Amino acid sequence: MKKIILTSCLAFVAMSSAMAYSTVTVQDSISADTHWTCGQQYLLKGYVYVTAGHTLTIDGGTIIRGDKDSKGTLIIERGAKIIANATAASPIVFTSNQDAGDRTYGDWGGVILCGQAPVNWTAGQAQVEGGPRSFYGGSIPNDNSGIMRYVRIEYAGIAFSPNNEVNGLTLCGVGNATEIDHIQVSYSGDDAYEFFGGTVNTHHMVAYATWDDDFDTDNGYQGKGQFLSIIRNPNAADQSGSKGFESDSYLAGTYTGLATPVDLTKMNRGIFSNVTAIGPLVSPTSTAYDPQYTAGVHLRRGSGMSILNSIIAGWPCGVLIDESSASFGSTTANIASEELQFRNNIICGNPTFAGGPAKDIMYVKDGARNQTSTAANADTTTGSPFAPFAGPYSFLRNYDFHNKTYATEQTGVKLVNPFFATGSNPVLVPLSASPVVYSTLTVGGVAHPYNAALPINTDTSGNYANYNAPDVFPDFTTTKASDAFFTRVNYIGAFAFTGSTSDNWMNGWCEFDPNNADYDTTCYVPPIVNAVNNVPHSTIAAATVYPNPTNGIATVSLMVKRSGDVSITVMDLTGKTVQQVYNGQTAQGEQKYSFSTDNLANGMYVISITADGKQKSLKFFVAK
Repeated sequence: MKKIILTSCLAFVAMSSAMAYSTVTVQDSISADTHWTCGQQYLLKGYVYVTAGHTLTIDGGTIIRGDKDSKGTLIIERGAKIIANATAASPIVFTSNQDAGDRTYGDWGGVILCGQAPVNWTAGQAQVEGGPRSFYGGSIPNDNSGIMRYVRIEYAGIAFSPNNEVNGLTLCGVGNATEIDHIQVSYSGDDAYEFFGGTVNTHHMVAYATWDDDFDTDNGYQGKGQFLSIIRNPNAADQSGSKGFESDSYLAGTYTGLATPVDLTKMNRGIFSNVTAIGPLVSPTSTAYDPQYTAGVHLRRGSGMSILNSIIAGWPCGVLIDESSASFGSTTANIASEELQFRNNIICGNPTFAGGPAKDIMYVKDGARNQTSTAANADTTTGSPFAPFAGPYSFLRNYDFHNKTYATEQTGVKLVNPFFATGSNPVLVPLSASPVVYSTLTVGGVAHPYNAALPINTDTSGNYANYNAPDVFPDFTTTKASDAFFTRVNYIGAFAFTGSTSDNWMNGWCEFDPNNADYDTTCYVPPIVNAVNNVPHSTIAAATVYPNPTNGIATVSLMVKRSGDVSITVMDLTGKTVQQVYNGQTAQGEQKYSFSTDNLANGMYVISITADGKQKSLKFFVAK
């Protein structure tokens, strides 16, 4: 039975004019076609079910809050649909019911979609984790659970107990006729996204400051994803071991993975391309992160998941390959059969063994599962499970796979402003010197710079006469990446570099300081769009300082939207100016200003940048 309770409250809209809006409290079941509009707000109490045969339509700009006490959760049951088809200028926001400043991880349950696509449970279906009554799974790969587009989900996700969790966005047996794109899950108290089987495809997805895993795939998930962004909060990780990607094919109650030949319909075979996954380590020697972090990618329990054309930066371990007990199938066998592919990727910024190699790729065995790369049975050389490769390193560095490793993000992949900082908007767009967009190739004394305006051409004939490629280039011709779902872009990672503000597709509709966001309004409009004439608030599109930490020459990189006066100063933590880096005119586009830190003592400093009357601050460390 549908229950709707109306209450009234007073709010101030973003333009500071007072107006009244009503809050609709929703609980129990929605058993009729229902339309939520942005003229009022909605409060979820307890488990709210959209029942089979019915559709919940949500307009752009609508704010839906989850009740903290009852852990409000929205569940779209099998045979039901959600139509949340918003725009960048007017996204839909699911958030905590707590006041600004008091919102935190796990304030409410989250959003769960249940579909009728295949899963690998032996029963052909299963009940949703975390307590909801709903079941998922079936035999309809192209099942349709609706549309979610330009939707933010903040402060959801609850881990009640191990394997009994509600995530930011949970996709259970969801079919590939469902449209999921331009979603941001922020500060989830468990996983940002978890896929329990199904075939749903996703693109332009953001996981920000997640507690546990960012993208978790289980139960024979066989969908695809492209243009995924991960930014981790170094101070938040889960006791189970937090990862960017976690993938399990088989669990207790599923098919065992022992079939000969392997039943590919029961295996996790998700394919992810153009991912930028930024971990908690700002440098390989960093210790300022929660020790419960595990890896950028954790492939275990017979997973056949593939990652292509991507960037994995700043994790305790880049890729962790886990050979679990035999009943869960063989992860390494999937490498040999090329079901599991890791190609055309960058790994960088990972710590090193004492006197040994970087922890770019690791192997654990005997059901070690969540043991990190510091565990006693982690190694980089054991070869026997990896045939035809000598071991995990030879798999990673196989010339034909075109993977590349760098010691640090700052000197390697070189993104504008990738790491987490409270109140700061991350920018994962590559700088002009990044190997994503720059070629260092010289043949016979002749340089071959990359022209991003022309198609990638790796033809080496005629002394590289027609060659046009960056140092690390994508490949959409492999057996995994040639699927028609994938957009064939000319860059790896989630973001292009053309010098246009459109390169950063997170701009405008994403929110990176949701704890202080003002949601006391009716139809929500992001602040950057709400400015007069849609002019961005600041001349500074992006700013970063690298290397960070530094022990010599540091460089401030600015992306400015228009020419004007720029001042760059270095201040100590008391606010005293200790060095003037630049003071003068600057042109539109990317500008770089280098300075020496020889006269600075070890410690943290603040770079203050003023442009066109707007100010931005960056923290950096001197470590000699």
